[in-house]
Amino acid sequence: MTIAKQGMYRAQGLTQTELAAIEQLAQVCNAHDGLDLKINREVLRTRPADQINDFLYYEHDTLVGFLGLYSFNPQEGEISGMVHPEYRRKGIFTALFHAALEECRHRHIVRLLLIVEHISTSGQEFVKTLASTYDHSEYKMVLEEPRLLSSFDAHLQFREAREEDIPALTHITALAFDLSEQGVAWYSKDVLANPAHRYCVAVLENVDVIGKLDVSLAGDEAFIYGFGVLPEYRGRGYGRQLLAHTIQTLFALRKTRIALEVAVVNKNALSLYYSCGFRETGSYDYYDHATNL
Repeated sequence: MTIAKQGMYRAQGLTQTELAAIEQLAQVCNAHDGLDLKINREVLRTRPADQINDFLYYEHDTLVGFLGLYSFNPQEGEISGMVHPEYRRKGIFTALFHAALEECRHRHIVRLLLIVEHISTSGQEFVKTLASTYDHSEYKMVLEEPRLLSSFDAHLQFREAREEDIPALTHITALAFDLSEQGVAWYSKDVLANPAHRYCVAVLENVDVIGKLDVSLAGDEAFIYGFGVLPEYRGRGYGRQLLAHTIQTLFALRKTRIALEVAVVNKNALSLYYSCGFRETGSYDYYDHATNL
């Protein structure tokens, strides 16, 4: 006899049944609220089975609440989630949030960013109940009308990152995102070998790594992130060439949906993405919440 699920569940990895239930819940919430909730589907499909990252809430075997924790570096986490419209204002999301907060403390994640779609009334109301501060906003952009380059600078080469590139990856990421190099501690030999990701670099004169970007892969989807070029090489078209070459590579891998996110205030990056055929599909606000509160 199978016992119906009821209440909170902390998941280590997600089954196909759970993934399907999360997707169905997202469709219900998006249709009800007119949103495009950020639940990082490509990440959910490859969750490690030895770590708690997902929090599910059931009512009589039906998934009515979900919250995902995404930690792309050991010191910082991001969360986003949803509750079925018919089950809101019952404390479900609050329970999910506190369970995620407990997990962050257990893993010594000191900074937590809450992701709330800009037009989400319920999400914005929840954030107001917390001791959180607004950090920044990002557009989600999807490649709709590719406008790629017909030629590339002969002095520029493109390849996947190698172990010896880790210092350059760390340095460029730190400069691009205003971080300390000590805070960019997530690149390693094992990370570069992960088949669910690609780490692409631009090399000038076959000597210096002057730009990099990271890609997460899942099914026919690709998500570009961590894009940066050394300051002294910006404004020369190298970044656009790296992006265009990466897109061509992704097309060759049969990735038909390519997306990225960019800070609303980053006008230079927005201009670049528009010129390559990306278009906005949503806007997300990020709120900073210290995990020791």
